[in-house]
Amino acid sequence: MKETQILEAAHRAWMRMDTLRSRRTRQRRYTYGDQWGDPVPDRKRRRMITEGERVAQDGRAPLTNNLIRRLVKSVVGRFRQETLRGAAGDGTDPNAGVDPAVRRLNRLDELDARTLEEFLISGMAIHYVSAERRPGGAGVWVDTVSPERFFVNALSDPRCNDMEIAGRLLDMSLAEVVMRFSRGDGARARELRRLYSGIAGEPPAEISTGFAPAPASFFTAPEGRCRVIEVWTLECRSLLQVHDYADATYRLVPLSDEPLVAKEATRRRRRHQPPLHTAPLMRTAWHGRFLAPDGTLLSECESPFPGGEPPFVVKFYPLIDGEVHSLVEDVIDQQRYVNRLITLMDHMMGTAAKGVLLYPISCKPRGMMWADIQERWADPGGIIPYNHQVNGAMPQQIVTPMTDIGARDMLQTQIKLFEDVSGVGQALMGKSISTAVGADRYESEIRNAAASISDLTETFRDFLATRNARVSALLPVNKF
Repeated sequence: MKETQILEAAHRAWMRMDTLRSRRTRQRRYTYGDQWGDPVPDRKRRRMITEGERVAQDGRAPLTNNLIRRLVKSVVGRFRQETLRGAAGDGTDPNAGVDPAVRRLNRLDELDARTLEEFLISGMAIHYVSAERRPGGAGVWVDTVSPERFFVNALSDPRCNDMEIAGRLLDMSLAEVVMRFSRGDGARARELRRLYSGIAGEPPAEISTGFAPAPASFFTAPEGRCRVIEVWTLECRSLLQVHDYADATYRLVPLSDEPLVAKEATRRRRRHQPPLHTAPLMRTAWHGRFLAPDGTLLSECESPFPGGEPPFVVKFYPLIDGEVHSLVEDVIDQQRYVNRLITLMDHMMGTAAKGVLLYPISCKPRGMMWADIQERWADPGGIIPYNHQVNGAMPQQIVTPMTDIGARDMLQTQIKLFEDVSGVGQALMGKSISTAVGADRYESEIRNAAASISDLTETFRDFLATRNARVSALLPVNKF
């Protein structure tokens, strides 16, 4: 398959995920407090403005009571508690079988917590597993991949076994591109510099302290960076089966390694050592390519895993007929209504009369200023002389009773609905704890409360199990 065709297929896969990325951006906004940013028409329906601007035009202040953030923190906190108890030996640690060195190198407990937060927000969890040398050391590395930079073909299998193309967008400095893809060849290094000649090779004079924005374009990187597109495709490849009688192992190696295997087999025969048996094999395996935005092939590689799997570990939830829906998406409507109710109640309280003094002009004493009357009225024990009228007019203070027309009850109902829809109730958030309730009873209430989100959490644990199996597959060093 030509590189230009692969790049076109990758671009189509990227474009098909545009709806998912837009929904994730909205769900991320709601999670972190920006809950009045949805576009709505203005009062005259001439242009689109944000919902917060529309509320401000109506003379109200848009208020936010962020229940979604509390929900996400509660689920992530519960997961971390179970991980800590699992590390103590109760069997709930999802990374119990991972090599301790790999776990420390990648700080997997922290990485998994942040991935779960992404999973709750977007319904997507993506990790990239590789074996390479980095500044932190040589070994098996696990990286999170943002859905903003990931693309994959249309999926329908909840296990994501129907992937045929997957990849990610990388932004590198020009020096890193040369280091990674020149392979120490000076001529190739000059060609790479020419290829990315439009990119500033020197660091900018003023380095921004903000975080890089999410990629809005498939082909274009932020200023001063080089866009590299990593694409993995499922292809039919010629491999070599190697059965090593010395350690009773079976490996699949690229056909290009056949001379090395044959040399090792000859050496063993001469020394009367356990032999190597080889046989060719045609099978489907994942093949990776690093492409420039114009389709130039920078580098390519075979799958590093014995089973020919891709380096991406992917989990979409729930993936029924290809649909992706997150926990946060389920409660956005309740969150919006809660915000509207507290904004309405605040507006009603702001417009109600609170101690307004009605002072008839005819009762005002001669020579006394209004400021003096106001000061004496607010002074405990103050005396204000006034001219009593025959018609009964006299000063009076008005306090309007706060009639919320049921807004308080509606607010409590929406908060209760928020907990019912999400499945994260009071017990799971550590509330409603009574001293009369024993520890066993409390743990039982938590387990019952967690049952409503167990499908979500067990799906994430299945993702971690697949990731850990992929990590373990890279641990044995290929001796050829």
